[in-house]
Formats: sequence, structure tokens, C-alpha cells
Amino acid sequence: MDYANNRTGVYHTVNGERREIVIELADEAIIEALRALSPEERLKKAAAYSSYVRRALRSQLESLHPEWSEDRLQHEIRRRCLGE
Repeated sequence: MDYANNRTGVYHTVNGERREIVIELADEAIIEALRALSPEERLKKAAAYSSYVRRALRSQLESLHPEWSEDRLQHEIRRRCLGE
């Protein structure tokens, strides 16, 4: 585990293999900056980040699966983002 770089590892068994999952932790300065925002500003930032994640995921999926239809892309984005 790499605590020096603000990361922690969690072991998970996948198909009989052990893999390390690295989770990035937020920097304390970022946490303080977010706490200083009003609820409305935090909500706006969360919405902007959500939109960014969906666009980045869409770009990755289009690159990996150029044969997928628009419906298939939308379904996979929903599944990954919302757990549907």
C-alpha cells in the first residue's frame, strides 16, 4: 500500500486471481476548499463533474466499441454511472 502518495490498496479476488485496487484519496486542501463552498456551489461542481465523467466514459466506450449503437452506448453509460 502506498500511503506516501495518498493512496490505499484493497485486495479483491477476480476469477481466482488476486488484484490490487488503488483508490485515490482527496487531498486535504481540496476537501477544505469544497467545505468552504455554499451548498449551491457544491451541487454545481458535482453536476459538472458528473457531466465530465459521462463524456469521458462515452469517449472511451466509443473508442473501444465503435460498432455499438447509440442505444447501446447510452445503456452502458447508465449502467456504469447509475448501476442500472
